[in-house]
Amino acid sequence: MLACAALAAGMAPAAMARMATVPVPVPATAPAPISEALPARLVCHDDVFVPYVMLNQGHIEGLNVDILREAATRLGIAIEFRVMPWRRLENELAQPQGSVDCAFAMSRTSPREQYLEFGKVPLQPTEYALFVRQPEGKAATIAKLDDLAGKVIGVRAGFRLPDAIAIGAAQGRWTLAEVPTDTANFQKLALRRIDAVLADSSVGLYTLKQLKLADIRRLAPPLARFDTYIVFRKNAASPALAAAFDRELKRMRQDGTFARISATYLGVPTLE
Repeated sequence: MLACAALAAGMAPAAMARMATVPVPVPATAPAPISEALPARLVCHDDVFVPYVMLNQGHIEGLNVDILREAATRLGIAIEFRVMPWRRLENELAQPQGSVDCAFAMSRTSPREQYLEFGKVPLQPTEYALFVRQPEGKAATIAKLDDLAGKVIGVRAGFRLPDAIAIGAAQGRWTLAEVPTDTANFQKLALRRIDAVLADSSVGLYTLKQLKLADIRRLAPPLARFDTYIVFRKNAASPALAAAFDRELKRMRQDGTFARISATYLGVPTLE
């Protein structure tokens, strides 16, 4: 599967404020409430990944940005977003003394779990699919992955490859062509410089809509489906922080906030 910043701050929900007005005795041995362990400010990084993270005249916005900003506001955290190329971001997160303490949206892997705190509630489910040229009214020349034998598949640099794609490339069944952006990938596909594009389904559909490209379709079923999360560098405070975001992300799904924000960017809710 690219710096500017946008700051958003807010107060905790009204229900929590009302609860705070009622004094409740707390035993000396009781653990501190989660809210007391949360930072007042959080800086979180991701690469540009339209429509989840976008740069608009120096302002960072997007589907995941809006979702995390709302969750942070509900928690009373001032959250700042910064853009960092994906490979550099992964390297920074893996360094014991790296400069990044929060990132999104990361898939869960055993190596990452050694140094990153993952929550239990996904930020987004993700589908990876192939997009190919198919002029209207004409029979498909590429209908499945095996039809790409001897051809070139465009992938975004740093993209997590589905096993079927990675194994086939290692065996020489097809060639992978890396580019820095999804936009460049789909433009190359339209110009017939590559034979297919591997992309996040929502990203692909959004990009095709923005570029007004016709005669390109998504193959079904998707090659892979997995969840992605907001992650935090592991430390004494990270379990409480992950749990707090879990709680608010779950509430946002239940109260319709997820669907509302998703429809703003995609016209339909995100995958569930």
